[in-house]
Amino acid sequence: MKITSVLIVTSAMLIACLSISIKAQEAISEKPQSKESLLKEPVSKEAVSKEAVSKEPLLKESQYSTNVVMDGLSFPKSIEVLSGGIILVTQRDGHLAIISESNAQSRVKVSLPGLYTKGQGGWLDVIPADDFDTSSTLLLSYSKGTDSENKLVVVSGQFSSASGVTNIQPVFEINTFRDTPVHYGAKLLSLGNEEYLLTSGDGFDYREQAQVVSSHLGKVLGFTIDGEPLADVPFPENPYVYTLGHRNPQGLVMTQSGDILLNEHGPDGGDEINRVTRGNNYGWPVVTLGVDYSGAQISPFDHYDGMVNPMLDWTPSIAPSSMAIYNDGGFVALKNTAIVTALKTKRVYAVPLENLKKGSMVKGARLLLDKIETRLRDVAIDINGDILLLTDGEKGKVIRISPVN
Repeated sequence: MKITSVLIVTSAMLIACLSISIKAQEAISEKPQSKESLLKEPVSKEAVSKEAVSKEPLLKESQYSTNVVMDGLSFPKSIEVLSGGIILVTQRDGHLAIISESNAQSRVKVSLPGLYTKGQGGWLDVIPADDFDTSSTLLLSYSKGTDSENKLVVVSGQFSSASGVTNIQPVFEINTFRDTPVHYGAKLLSLGNEEYLLTSGDGFDYREQAQVVSSHLGKVLGFTIDGEPLADVPFPENPYVYTLGHRNPQGLVMTQSGDILLNEHGPDGGDEINRVTRGNNYGWPVVTLGVDYSGAQISPFDHYDGMVNPMLDWTPSIAPSSMAIYNDGGFVALKNTAIVTALKTKRVYAVPLENLKKGSMVKGARLLLDKIETRLRDVAIDINGDILLLTDGEKGKVIRISPVN
């Protein structure tokens, strides 16, 4: 038996009441079975038997070589290639691994005020500021606080190969605390002109806040290098909110044509790639193509007026962790392709950008290569056009994928 309840969806257009079953409402507020289940990404069984990806790899083994560049990384979270070729790897506990242009390696501790390292928290991303070549400024995102109150923050710092990152200065903090150590998002992206985006996850237990515009949970947020809102904000009363309705947004990239693409974890099924457009509502948790880890229905809707459907759906889930756009000459077959890493399926995938412009939802993606099968945390393209994969866990590695001519 169903009764009607009301979900108030706050947006620039104030979407009115939605009718949701008791089962969906219970799923929205439901806590996981155990703390252990909360900390894994994700722990679900496959909800649908249909294959989400092609098993035939795009690259044959004769077309590439693999090489471990660095190992012994403790819970690495992101990899970034600077303009001169230096590679940076952030680790959860605040350590920074540096690989020089000549492949010399060093590791330094960065003092991040209030760093919170439980669960999926810690130092989560790093990118160069727009004026990096003259200022050596980096932007860093990390979780700050305690078990009972933690949140995402962004700071700036000065980089040098000798000392790592110093002169840490605050840039931006999200406005919403939570008491869960999961679903941070925390990916940074430059829009140019010293304007930036930050993904912010829903905190797992707070998923209804993804539809509350005044909350910074479940959002893409925009700010300047000085911590001010972007110009022409879509929600003037909540000027840092760029888009809403996200669950656990992980990969954030800009294509050569200027499109912003975002991949994010669904629950059990419903992993997505979205084109991010200022002011849009991407539906979570009102709309989802997945179900809860318990098997309970989260929402009866797989589409809703005023909310944007994904460009690509992965069901069953792959747990997409990051994304990079390939436009180099080394791998001709990958030109204009999104490279997506995954945690759950332990694979790396290729999504031709042309496929995302066909006007209908793409199902799954092409397996990129067959040699590597391990939890993958991040991906980057180096200055030579090689693909750098960052593996996950307490013994993480940087693996270089190079073309064989």
